Amino acid sequence: MNLYIRKRLPVFTFIVVVFILGISFGAIAVKTVDYSTKQNLFNYFNDFMQGYNEIEYDRGSLVSESIKFNLFNIFMIWAFGITVIMMPLITLLIFFKGFVLGFTVGFLVSEYSLKGIVLAISAVFFQNVLIIPSYIMAAVMAVSLSIRIIKYYRNRAKLSFEDFLAYTLEMTMLALITLGGALLETYISPLLLRLVLRFI
Repeated sequence: MNLYIRKRLPVFTFIVVVFILGISFGAIAVKTVDYSTKQNLFNYFNDFMQGYNEIEYDRGSLVSESIKFNLFNIFMIWAFGITVIMMPLITLLIFFKGFVLGFTVGFLVSEYSLKGIVLAISAVFFQNVLIIPSYIMAAVMAVSLSIRIIKYYRNRAKLSFEDFLAYTLEMTMLALITLGGALLETYISPLLLRLVLRFI
């Protein structure tokens, strides 16, 4: 893995920077939201927290939706990498992923301070330990392949069917890792959030 990253270090660095920028812009966006919108979000989240322990939800349906969402995103990254012309959308997807995470955590910390940090850890941290690295690595693979295809058409690199097969298998492995994230999101994070809400 270290050798794999070293070979693609410029692309890896670029994708990580895009993700960090997404987080930063998401956190900054919290500050730019007008008072009435922020108040509506605050009231909605307060109502949600107060009734969370009484909520009964279909875990099977939730895990299914989470799996579909993550598999769809990995598939789109895979497809964008092959098409080359859609490569910029890969960085847009990673930026948006960072933006949503930054806005969510930024909002919780802004409105609830230390309590918000605890809520963020219990609600979004654990599944993203698997999901975010998978997205980043998928983006690195896809952008690297797009660059390689461009070089191939300029007679500056070799490309074979085995390369596309390896690319697909690697993406499949990352997709399977996101399944673990979906399970954490559905079965572990809600339990942690319920536990946290009892003490804060």
